[in-house]
Amino acid sequence: MNELEEAELQDNVAEMERLMVQLGWVLHRQQTQRLKSHNLTMPQFMLLRALQRLGDSCTMSELAEAAMQVSATVTGIMDRLEERELVGRRPNPADRRSYQVVLTPQGESLLADVDQDNRERIAAYLRTMPANGRAQLLQLLGGYLAALTQGDDAHV
Repeated sequence: MNELEEAELQDNVAEMERLMVQLGWVLHRQQTQRLKSHNLTMPQFMLLRALQRLGDSCTMSELAEAAMQVSATVTGIMDRLEERELVGRRPNPADRRSYQVVLTPQGESLLADVDQDNRERIAAYLRTMPANGRAQLLQLLGGYLAALTQGDDAHV
């Protein structure tokens, strides 16, 4: 790569970095606002989503790890979600000193509503693009995500 190409690459890197930071903030702000319309905070949503990913039931410590939260924080969030009947706790048959956490049908329904809102927002944007532009966007985003997560054990 010659000096001119390297300089252009560095300009591209700087612009991509700027756009990705801005995109991250905009997506976070918009998601926070959409969750607010469902009477959810971002930590509550992340806990519900982690519980959904884990499946049928899990322990509080498994949930805390999956949601990348401290157990004490998870307990407070779980209390609020349980008051709204979005999650439930039941005795752990493997360890009577602990509980298993389950996502209730109301919790599943709320997550489905949030997902539908997100899909509608994305669809509204994609409708403004020609089919080949959508395919190219998806290919580029998928490639970038793959490059970012290569060799990474993180679950996206």
